[in-house]
Amino acid sequence: MTDKLPVARIAAVLMGLVLAAPVSAEKLSLSMRDTELSEVMDMLSRQQRVNILLANNVDANVSFSLYDVTLDEAIESIASAAGYAVEKRGKTFFIVEHDSTGKYAPNGLTRVQSFEVQYADPESLEGILSPYLSEYGEITVLDERRLLLVEDTPEFIERIAALLDGIDRKPRQILIEAQILEITLDDDDSFGIDWKKLFNSDGGDGSFGTRGLAATESDGFFFDLATPNIEVALDALRSAGRVRTLSTPKLLALENQESEVLIGDRKGYRVTTTINQITSESIEFLESGVILRVTPEIDADGGVLLDIHPEVSTGTVDASGIPSQTTTEVTTQLLVADGQSVFIGGLLKHTLTESRAGVPVLSRVPGLKRLFSNRRKTNINTETIVLITPYIVDKLGESWNMTPQNKVDAAQAVLTREQTRVEDYVTEEFPVINSKDRAPALELTLSPSLSQKHP
Repeated sequence: MTDKLPVARIAAVLMGLVLAAPVSAEKLSLSMRDTELSEVMDMLSRQQRVNILLANNVDANVSFSLYDVTLDEAIESIASAAGYAVEKRGKTFFIVEHDSTGKYAPNGLTRVQSFEVQYADPESLEGILSPYLSEYGEITVLDERRLLLVEDTPEFIERIAALLDGIDRKPRQILIEAQILEITLDDDDSFGIDWKKLFNSDGGDGSFGTRGLAATESDGFFFDLATPNIEVALDALRSAGRVRTLSTPKLLALENQESEVLIGDRKGYRVTTTINQITSESIEFLESGVILRVTPEIDADGGVLLDIHPEVSTGTVDASGIPSQTTTEVTTQLLVADGQSVFIGGLLKHTLTESRAGVPVLSRVPGLKRLFSNRRKTNINTETIVLITPYIVDKLGESWNMTPQNKVDAAQAVLTREQTRVEDYVTEEFPVINSKDRAPALELTLSPSLSQKHP
């Protein structure tokens, strides 16, 4: 263990080191081993003629070697090495424990800065940014104002600002155009249309699918990039009356946010929950029908990563309130270019309907109704296909956004012209009478048919 140097000797050493430093640079060079912090600060105070105060519980030994540092840097570095913090109030330095900083007066160690959150969730940002604070740092969230109040040292404040600038960025938007079509299958393709042939004829491989849902030589569920052959096939099916459009939604979605289209119904059922002998009842809903969920994401190259979940389901709730569901669904991800259409097929649905027809009155007589009525069962097989086209939206003033407004403006212009034409016609046929000695002017009401009231 190295013996502690006498105070006088240390002071002499410090004097020599300080005098050896270049005067013009106003820098210090210090080196000590296993010296009490109070003695080091006392010597610095006397030599540099500054006020340095130590709290009662500040007691530690330090070893350090500093070269070409300012007085402020020297005091902060030595105190930090001993495990303490420095507060500067005016021209006086206070050496205190970390827990005591800023409690009694503003200190020069930390500062407070507010950050306005534009797009991200402030509560989530608190958890993300907290690990990057110093031991002095603290984040306060004003959720209703969407503000973050950060108190920390200037270096860590700049670090938080840089992180926040990268996290709280403006999200990009994707316009998703979808066509959900239902195709009625005949006896030749009752197990699904062999879409793979259409893609193979255009160079596609159609390699994704699960055998067994369609013919043995083709895949069942199928998806690939849409080609002109698909449009030709759909036009042919439309001509035969076998295509029914279920929905053609257009969704403007933020990246990494799920968008959902539901064509069906929601059946409610009761759910009873018992916790600690306390029973509560709530209503939940069973969604069924044609459901499409899409989560888009844009990569660095401008491609669109789609997380797609198509579903065709039928749900029921029995008399006991127990829900059940029959569904055909799949979840997949694929990367497509901006404006490239994606084709999804192979979602089959089988519907069995029963109808009864008969002679009026006689078909309801017991014992005779079977002679004068008949029952018919109809089995309908359909296949639901989905065409999805994503477009990256950079500006709200582009054509995709202005076209609907232009149509509204054009329709409004037509209505204005028609209103002017009708008003001119009424003025010409029923001129206004301004004479005082005559009866009031005719009171007219524009309606599907013109009506007038005579004086």
